[in-house]
Amino acid sequence: MSVDLIFSWLGQLIAAGGGGAIVAYAVFKFLGKSWIENQLAKDLEVAKSEISLLAARKMRLHDREYVVFPEVWGKLNKASASLGKAVMSFREIPFFGRMSEDELRAWVERSDLSESEREYLLGEEDRTRAYNRIMDLRCLHEAHRDFVDFHTYLQCNRIFLSPEIKEKLDQIGGLLHEAWVAKKMDSDGHKLSEGKSFLREAYEKYDKQAKPIMTEIETLVQGKLFPESHI
Repeated sequence: MSVDLIFSWLGQLIAAGGGGAIVAYAVFKFLGKSWIENQLAKDLEVAKSEISLLAARKMRLHDREYVVFPEVWGKLNKASASLGKAVMSFREIPFFGRMSEDELRAWVERSDLSESEREYLLGEEDRTRAYNRIMDLRCLHEAHRDFVDFHTYLQCNRIFLSPEIKEKLDQIGGLLHEAWVAKKMDSDGHKLSEGKSFLREAYEKYDKQAKPIMTEIETLVQGKLFPESHI
């Protein structure tokens, strides 16, 4: 019998008055002070156990957050760097126009181009443009792969992250994807209205919008990992 139930029953008897009060007093004497104190102690231990269990669960979630932070930050940096390479890279391009057909084929044989890339390059009249497109598609493929890795990890572990961190990660994830799409449109030869270009849009999304959020996320994560440095 729990202490709450005992005192509820005694309270009803006392409230009834008369004989009920006498019976309640007799029950109290019969049970004894030590027995009631023992029941109170048991109830207190149960409450302490429940509180400890809840605290342990919260601590495990908090510990998991510390594991997720470095991993998601690393994947975000890799995705951002890959996209930056695709959007803003400056590459050396061979002087295909000065090569004879034999020199071109010899260069192709020495290159790391795949069979399909070699066929595409040799089949195009503007080989400089063709080579640029090959390199663009390579960079875009790498950027997409790294973005998917970041996004998948974030979706699988977002439950362990605080709301403000999740909001910023979702925001930068959207911008990185939009920048990737704009660069892909540029690479495919699509045009925007006069005075604008998909390449410019990709650059704006990446450099002017996404990168500042990286700094904000870094500050938030450092505040979580090293709270003493922000006191």
